[in-house]
Amino acid sequence: MFGRINHTLVMADRERAGREASATAAVLDSQSVKTAESGGPRGYDAGKKVKGREHQALVDTDGRALVSRSRGSLRLPDP
Repeated sequence: MFGRINHTLVMADRERAGREASATAAVLDSQSVKTAESGGPRGYDAGKKVKGREHQALVDTDGRALVSRSRGSLRLPDP
């Protein structure tokens, strides 16, 4: 439900700014955050050597959030 609300608001804001309603380019970023033992699901990011959660965000070129999610880091070590 929140995804649909965000999509509608992003489209309206893009049109208000004189842009096309749908983004044609986006930027994906991720951040690993250390968490406590009781902080819920967590994993290990071998590339950054961090135990915790990973937050990922997809934004358009003007910085409007298109998709955002948090999850336990599940990356495996490089061979």
